Amino acid sequence: MGAGWRRFTEQAKQKWHVGGERDFVATPNTRNEMMLQEAGEFAGHLKKIEKDIRGLKNATEGILLSTKAVLSAPLPRVYEETQGGKVVPLNASSAGQGAVVLPIGGTDFNAEELAKISKETSKKLESEVLAPMERWMNAYALVQNRMNKLESLRLEVDSRRRTVAKLGKKVDMQRARLPQTRAKGEYEMENTIKVLQHKESKLSACRQSFKEHEALVYHQLTNLIRDTVWLKSYLSAVLRVQTEAFQAANAALGQMRAAALPAPSDMTGVPAGVGVGASIPSTPEALTAGRDATPPHLQANSHDMARKLQHKQAAGGLVGGSVAVSASALGSKDSLYTIQDAPAMPQHRIPAAPAQGYDRYGEQAYGRSGVQAAWA
Repeated sequence: MGAGWRRFTEQAKQKWHVGGERDFVATPNTRNEMMLQEAGEFAGHLKKIEKDIRGLKNATEGILLSTKAVLSAPLPRVYEETQGGKVVPLNASSAGQGAVVLPIGGTDFNAEELAKISKETSKKLESEVLAPMERWMNAYALVQNRMNKLESLRLEVDSRRRTVAKLGKKVDMQRARLPQTRAKGEYEMENTIKVLQHKESKLSACRQSFKEHEALVYHQLTNLIRDTVWLKSYLSAVLRVQTEAFQAANAALGQMRAAALPAPSDMTGVPAGVGVGASIPSTPEALTAGRDATPPHLQANSHDMARKLQHKQAAGGLVGGSVAVSASALGSKDSLYTIQDAPAMPQHRIPAAPAQGYDRYGEQAYGRSGVQAAWA
């Protein structure tokens, strides 16, 4: 009987109880089976966390390299129109050269440091965390293969045990019938005993191989399970490496201050020191100050507007409807808007548009004469 067929038939007998030998006790391998089962559950957790760590590594590389690319890009510039009708960036030299292009990250931003940090972080995660995890998974796969071989040996041992047991019963029956069979029966019994001795020697060798292999698998599983306690240290190393990487990347960004952009030279009608950003509060205190955040040159207008709104409310409301927003609400302490954000009151009555035919695309008013009339 071949070894493969012997193992297959023995597996069927143990699994489906084929053969009628219900009193047969299979060779135990329980401790290795239980250890391998729990190691397999740990391997499932390890695969999941390894996948997340690789995702974190790729995401870190992505955010650092994207930050490098974004902060190395130039800031948008302010352009103005010269007397000759040419549009040039502010602070352009008279020789025709453009203004100095500032990067978004500023002059103290270290772009090469971010690339270096990204490369070193990936290298540390691979060497300190992912490589040991991969070695553990390779050792677990090796134990799985040896466990399959051990199971084959166990089935072969049990199959040979059945063979030896049958031959032993056959020898006993032949010995019991010797008074009737005499010389022929004695000859047959001697041949059976020789076969039995041969099978017993094979069973002994197979059983010894099974014991040695079972001890080897048990030793490897023991070491494999003892190494599982280091997973916590690996996760701590991930957090440490990531923390160091982001701290170093933050330092490479430089000082956190807004770039000083040039102001347009033509600011006719705007008081000195008042630009686009003058009405934007620069601190949280200015945001919550409400009425106090109003620029000084607009405070007189705001007080005058507030008195007009209160006077209209006392008289019964504005023409065409009631006041939707009161002066106190616009200038309250909890409001983010001040009185100057209210729309200005129209000084002249807006005449109704003249009646004309339906013009879906506005073609009647399109043309140079229509544009000049609109701006007259």
